[in-house]
Amino acid sequence: MNTLIKHVLLILLAPQISMAQDRPSPPASRPLTVSVFSESVSLPTFRGFLRTLNVGVRIGTEFYYRNRTGSQLIQTLNLGFYHHRTVHSGLYLNTEFGYRKFLGNLYAEGFIGVGGLGLSQQLRSYRQTETGDYQPASRFLIRVMPSVSAGVGYRFRPFTPTPISVYARYELFGETPFSNRGIPVLPHSAFHIGTRFFLHPKS
Repeated sequence: MNTLIKHVLLILLAPQISMAQDRPSPPASRPLTVSVFSESVSLPTFRGFLRTLNVGVRIGTEFYYRNRTGSQLIQTLNLGFYHHRTVHSGLYLNTEFGYRKFLGNLYAEGFIGVGGLGLSQQLRSYRQTETGDYQPASRFLIRVMPSVSAGVGYRFRPFTPTPISVYARYELFGETPFSNRGIPVLPHSAFHIGTRFFLHPKS
């Protein structure tokens, strides 16, 4: 009799067990994102990336306001550095708000953000003093960094506590205030190749 009851319970619970296995496991911990990117001073175009390779690296993490099977509402926190050979080196800290839509293991995403950008200029600039003389200006500048980006990616092991993703993202960010010839914002472009992963499951 006990054996019969066990078989009946297994038959009744089988659909629930199957559905539970089909649902993605919750993220193990906060993810780590790492990307390598090429930067250029330009309006939206890929031409600058092909002419000169100005390499940068970005490390960050993500916070989820909504984390569903088919979509995520995200805030990021990122620390990045790049070196432009003829203009400057940049170190920045920024945050982005974005949306990610999954189509199976593929996904598309878009972000808008703001941050602070510290610059070390390659070329020496000069400023005029009250007496009319010119003195070397500081090579170091602090700028506001608005940004907008869009990308596509692919995730591996989505139904485990430690999924891994790879992605490509195009980013347009600004350097402001920029008061050269009446231009308020200097535009930059960056093309990222990166990965997103979880270090270890929660205990």
